Amino acid sequence: MMSLENYEPVAVRLDRLLTNLRALQLEPRVITHMVSAPGADVCVFRSELWLGDTLYATGWAEEVRGMGNVNRTSHVENCETSAIGRMCEAYAPTADWRKRPSQEEMAKAFVPDNSPPSTTGYKDHSNPQTRTTVRGPMTGEASEKQIGYIKGACKRDGIPAPVWVAGLTKQQASEWIEQHKNGIPAQRICQNMEPKVQDAEEPF
Repeated sequence: MMSLENYEPVAVRLDRLLTNLRALQLEPRVITHMVSAPGADVCVFRSELWLGDTLYATGWAEEVRGMGNVNRTSHVENCETSAIGRMCEAYAPTADWRKRPSQEEMAKAFVPDNSPPSTTGYKDHSNPQTRTTVRGPMTGEASEKQIGYIKGACKRDGIPAPVWVAGLTKQQASEWIEQHKNGIPAQRICQNMEPKVQDAEEPF
């Protein structure tokens, strides 16, 4: 059974990173910036790691107020912590936790979904007759948080979010976000996904 105790908190990662850097007689400084407007429902943070006068790594995070238990009261604090965690990963590509999610990231995945089961299907294009199949938790429309992430990522990458983003399924939105977190620019993801999204739309 999965447990949050098996995952490392961002605070532990940051302390280990700063301790190692100080042991190398470097001068680490962590600076965080709230990019979004104070009080906004969608919070965006950028975290920076400086060694002396040189910027070595950055980390970005976005959280939506009310999406999940923590964000009901602390979406700003949660966003800043997530940005710091991403910054740690960006600086330490060889660390053993480089590709392992933090405790804070896993806490989001462990939040139970109390919404009723979705009855929305998707088209299975592997079947020549294109049947509609009902799947589990990845069926239905994309969540507000998923759409918010995609729109925010497009904005940060300097492109307008395509109008079809609002009509993505949870599965499509999840695939989009996963690609972006793996370093693929928003423009390329949109270009690659647009034909699939249009093809999956129901005819009028």
